[in-house]
Amino acid sequence: MIPEVVQTLVRFLLQLTLYDIIRSSRDFEDVKAALNERTTWTIDLLRSVFSIRLANGSYSVTLCSLLVLLMAESMHLHYGRLTPGELKERVDNMGHATFAILIAMLDFGVVVIRAAGIFALCRSSWLATCLIFVCVGPTIIVPLLIYLVKSFGPRIRQPTIEQGEEGVAE
Repeated sequence: MIPEVVQTLVRFLLQLTLYDIIRSSRDFEDVKAALNERTTWTIDLLRSVFSIRLANGSYSVTLCSLLVLLMAESMHLHYGRLTPGELKERVDNMGHATFAILIAMLDFGVVVIRAAGIFALCRSSWLATCLIFVCVGPTIIVPLLIYLVKSFGPRIRQPTIEQGEEGVAE
């Protein structure tokens, strides 16, 4: 049962990444464009954290921002400058799912930084937790619950030819 849950969660998480684009791409132009767009967006977003009061008053948020910024900039320098062919070769060697998760870590880092900012600003950790769940509920929690119900919920059996259909006059 536990391996099935883990596999289901991994499949769900891969849906939130570039995995489908990576897997279906032939020339990797689209993967390179998506990669550069995501890393550039993350870098710009994290740099903006330093211009608001939150980063000046909370060392943990500033540290988290710097760490994810460092990760985004190094990914951008390491993978963003490759040709599509070189990028494809590296991704094929690494594995499509591994690379998709590596890139998704930037998005996850942004969410963590925002959550840390909410905790830093709220006087009550209970209130901060409630606010975070309200914010991520429609985008992460509800789809995850629906996915889990579909994956592990009761299966509706379709009648087979041997069983026939009950209640149908012949």
